[in-house]
Amino acid sequence: MQLYLAILAKFPVGVLLTLAASSVIAGDYFGKLWSTQQRPLFLVIAFLGYFGSGFFYLPTLLREGLVVTSIIWSLLSIVGFMVIGLLIFKETLTGIQAVGVGFGVISLVILAFASH
Repeated sequence: MQLYLAILAKFPVGVLLTLAASSVIAGDYFGKLWSTQQRPLFLVIAFLGYFGSGFFYLPTLLREGLVVTSIIWSLLSIVGFMVIGLLIFKETLTGIQAVGVGFGVISLVILAFASH
């Protein structure tokens, strides 16, 4: 465990959060592929993406607070989820869902700036 922490301590928190968010976004992408095609490989890759998110996220808690890191991770992840769902998989939102997503993102941005 010390080697894992020593290696990841060399990366800035922002880089680790970006890697964590990218990993969960990849996990959701392959999870969505698996849900439409049910190929075992997609399921395995989805699990690896979700694992990778925790792998990169947990060391950030040694240097920053839970609230700050989780808000930044959430913002990065939400943008990725929206790109995947809306642009790649052509999902649609109702008007009220779009308003809810907008308010959610705005609230996370406010919390992120208020915590600094």
